[in-house]
Amino acid sequence: MNKQELVDTVAAAKCGSAMATGEAIDAVTTAVAGRETVQLIGFGSFSSGERPPRVGRSPATGKAIQLPAAKTAKFTAGKVFREAVNAS
Repeated sequence: MNKQELVDTVAAAKCGSAMATGEAIDAVTTAVAGRETVQLIGFGSFSSGERPPRVGRSPATGKAIQLPAAKTAKFTAGKVFREAVNAS
């Protein structure tokens, strides 16, 4: 499912506008990019983290290469979401 399909599904399920739903999803993205944690009770929480620089290996040559530090997005599933996934 891509972003537009998610927006359409949520808007249809809650009888809201697709534009408002899209703006809500964009707000989550902006908040996590701004280093905030977004908690959706029953669904999960989105946060950001950091990965330090490290040495990796080139799969083509096997040579060691330096990988730069990076920011990462993290998602931790909530209890209700985990139970729904495990029930299927």
